[in-house]
Amino acid sequence: MKTFKVNGKEYKAKAFDFNLMCDLEDMGLSTADMASKPMAVMRAYFALCTGKGKEFAGKEIEQHLIKGGHFNDVLNVMSEEMEKSDFFRSLIKRAEEENGENQSKEK
Repeated sequence: MKTFKVNGKEYKAKAFDFNLMCDLEDMGLSTADMASKPMAVMRAYFALCTGKGKEFAGKEIEQHLIKGGHFNDVLNVMSEEMEKSDFFRSLIKRAEEENGENQSKEK
């Protein structure tokens, strides 16, 4: 399992599987929010990696940035986990296909 550091502490990355997507939805976020709410998705993902909730995750990311860290320290791990997830890729593909079908019907 991949690990990453935020604010000098090491965390285990979570796979983008069905359970993680359900956890994100329980936190009020969906795949549609990935582009429109990137900071909220990043905080929620990090919260799930830490197991300590959104408030802790937000404060930890904030301190990480204040100390010279970068958003990419979390975003890169998220991207890697999304790219290697067969489940997540199939969700995105399905959504793209449905959007294409809906746009064709509207014309």
